Amino acid sequence: MADNSDLINKLVEAGLEEKYALLIIDMASQPPAKASEIGKRLGLSRMDAYNSLKKLQQQGLVKATLDKPIRFFGMTINEVFKQIIRTKEMDLRRINENLESLNSSSNHAIISRQLEYEEDSFSVLKDRHTIHATIESIVSEAEQHVWLLLGRWGILHILRSGCIDAITEALNRDVDVKLVVCIDEKTIRFYDKLDSRMEIRHHADFNLCGVFVDNEVGIQFVQTEELPTGRGKEDTAILMESEMLLTAQSELLKTQWNSATSYSTAKAKMVDGLMTEPLKLTLGEGSFYERFKQSMKMGIDSNSNAVLTKGGDIVDSQEIPQSNTLTALGINTNQLFEDVGFRIGQELAVKLQHITDDEIFWNNIKSEWRDLGMGEIDFDNLPPSKITVLEGNACGGQPEKSLFFCNMDESVIAGLIKERYNKSIQSCKRECVDDHKSCCYEISIVD
Repeated sequence: MADNSDLINKLVEAGLEEKYALLIIDMASQPPAKASEIGKRLGLSRMDAYNSLKKLQQQGLVKATLDKPIRFFGMTINEVFKQIIRTKEMDLRRINENLESLNSSSNHAIISRQLEYEEDSFSVLKDRHTIHATIESIVSEAEQHVWLLLGRWGILHILRSGCIDAITEALNRDVDVKLVVCIDEKTIRFYDKLDSRMEIRHHADFNLCGVFVDNEVGIQFVQTEELPTGRGKEDTAILMESEMLLTAQSELLKTQWNSATSYSTAKAKMVDGLMTEPLKLTLGEGSFYERFKQSMKMGIDSNSNAVLTKGGDIVDSQEIPQSNTLTALGINTNQLFEDVGFRIGQELAVKLQHITDDEIFWNNIKSEWRDLGMGEIDFDNLPPSKITVLEGNACGGQPEKSLFFCNMDESVIAGLIKERYNKSIQSCKRECVDDHKSCCYEISIVD
């Protein structure tokens, strides 16, 4: 039997009981049959099936033969939805007509009388449709700002309700609209559909749901259904009209906002595998002038990940003019290029984060490393505990001028290891090979 759970949910959301949805789906693919036969297929008693089919017939969702005994037969699912829509549109027209009649009658002045009061008020709302109808109402009256806390699935409900139109109208009135959400791979595409005037920020594992307008009125609600596209009959919310409470709430919202990640950053990291947080570097502590003056008098020291040798002799970083110049200005060149390399390694690991198999992951790294002209990577086992790079070409055979590039290469691997395994590395040895104008180095992973 086919899985019709999604279709059942859609019919239930349209206002039908689940039992009626099952009957409609069954009869859409079956010939006319007696109530007892239909009930037997669905595990319903004869009377339950008969009474349910008669109710559906009254709603125009099921048809019956004129002959005796009566046999019931269904319509296409498309026809069923069209009939439900027509019925609801008629109900809506009738409600609007009644409202217009009340507003035009002099005998019902109390209907339009505005009550004036200053007390704080709270009320409980139930059912997702009721909650979103109320959200639409309060957003339509926004004058300054609207906060939307949509959690993980709230974007689906906002787009499917009339709330999105009310939000767009608020933007057209120059109302400031901010969204704090939890974006994942299933929902990220929906945020691209939103008006660019909305500011969106992402919070990992953020599941608060609420709407707050002008520090005057707010709705905070709980979604109880695991299925995000369900009708939400059991969803509940509290409607608050309390300036004191909502002013305090706004401070909490600002804190959440400031600690969240921009939508563009979250999307780039999730979709494109990019590390987009700003890279921060420290140029040095203390007095810049004092550092410069002391470096001129005392010479400059440099720390590296490992001792680099060339032809058996240690390469002294003091001979590197670029290093001397930058260090004199308070910039630690080793640290600078280590930070840059580490960031490159992190981004490379994030780019390949969808690969769970270590062997495939490291084969991709070997290929990337080779394509970048950075040498050949070898490792002892998987996951690796020791990594060796052969025929690297960081300094172009000129360590006396470009030693700081060596630090960057090692740090790329450090970033890889940190991002994938949350471990650090320790440099073991590095050797410059004259014949190949390249270097070989070995690093170990610290548990």
